Amino acid sequence: QKYLFKNLFFIAMVLFTSCASPPRITYEGEQNQEGKYHGQGEITFKNGDKWEGEFKNGQPFNGQGTYTYPDGRKYVGEFKDGEYNGQGTITYSSGETWTGDWVDDEEHTGRGTIIYKNGRKYVGEYKYGKKHGQGTYTYLYGALFLGEFKDDKWDGLGTLTAPNGGKYMGEFKDGSINGKGVSFNINGEIQSGTWTDNNFINVWTIEAVDNFLRNKYPQFKGLNYSAPITSVSSQKNEVYSPPSPDNLSFIAVIDFKGNNVTEGDCRAFTDRLRAELFNTKHYKVIEREMMELLIKEQGFQQPGCSTDECMVEVGKLIGVEKIVSGSINKVGKTYSVSSRIVNVETGEIETTGVYDHMGDIGELLTGDMKMVAYELIK
Repeated sequence: QKYLFKNLFFIAMVLFTSCASPPRITYEGEQNQEGKYHGQGEITFKNGDKWEGEFKNGQPFNGQGTYTYPDGRKYVGEFKDGEYNGQGTITYSSGETWTGDWVDDEEHTGRGTIIYKNGRKYVGEYKYGKKHGQGTYTYLYGALFLGEFKDDKWDGLGTLTAPNGGKYMGEFKDGSINGKGVSFNINGEIQSGTWTDNNFINVWTIEAVDNFLRNKYPQFKGLNYSAPITSVSSQKNEVYSPPSPDNLSFIAVIDFKGNNVTEGDCRAFTDRLRAELFNTKHYKVIEREMMELLIKEQGFQQPGCSTDECMVEVGKLIGVEKIVSGSINKVGKTYSVSSRIVNVETGEIETTGVYDHMGDIGELLTGDMKMVAYELIK
């Protein structure tokens, strides 16, 4: 691909600067006072390749543009001196798409997102075409790995979540569970200690593993081993929800608060969570308009309502049994959604959930708010 592109670039340069005939390319677009192609234009090559984008002093492939191949491949993004360079998206004829950083025609270098034809998805860092660095890989059927990669394999600190809710947190090497870590199975069994090639070898206490990982990995936030198993970590991507209850409770969702996230984005996330909770078939969800109307009639001011006591008061005003609130925080390139359900009658927290997303905020809205809803019904 790279050499073909270079050849086409060379041919284009020769034809732009010579009087050879017949021409092997056609051009439509802007020209400057010297008669050179300058500004927006498009080239169609004899072999069917097509370039649409910016020209500078007679030279194409500089700046923003689109390059289309006869076999169905298509690149949309930044170019420099005839090469893909900067941010861009390529769609392959197989249906896979890659969006991210390009350096001198080398794809998958830097940070990016690849979506495979079968639905698998990776968001994270690459080096020379391989997953390398921090990333999140969503596998088929809901399995999820969040952590460090090296040469396309799990390697370093990470969390592996199975579709059934089982979870391992700890060290990986060469694509397998290797090192110190803790496994939390859905039946309540905990295996904490040393692992080799996915096999549990030696027992350590959870506290000892936690201290080991904290000392070795500065970015490690801890296992929270004193808390219930369900709250150790909430980075999940389940695709199955528990059976719906026979009697559905009325529930309302208060606008989430944001830290380094705009008020408008928080409102959009709240609306999406409201829809995803409804789709779980676990609750009768009060619409935003109805909730705001009831609150307005009672003369209550919703903005700033984040404490459990305030949530209970709102819940009583609008006549629901449960109420949801939370926050969306952005730290670096990671978004963390914290949520909780409060029982209006008792004032007690029934369920909490935390969901972390590394990458684009739009992907969190369109794909991962469903996971936040599942956290609240697990």
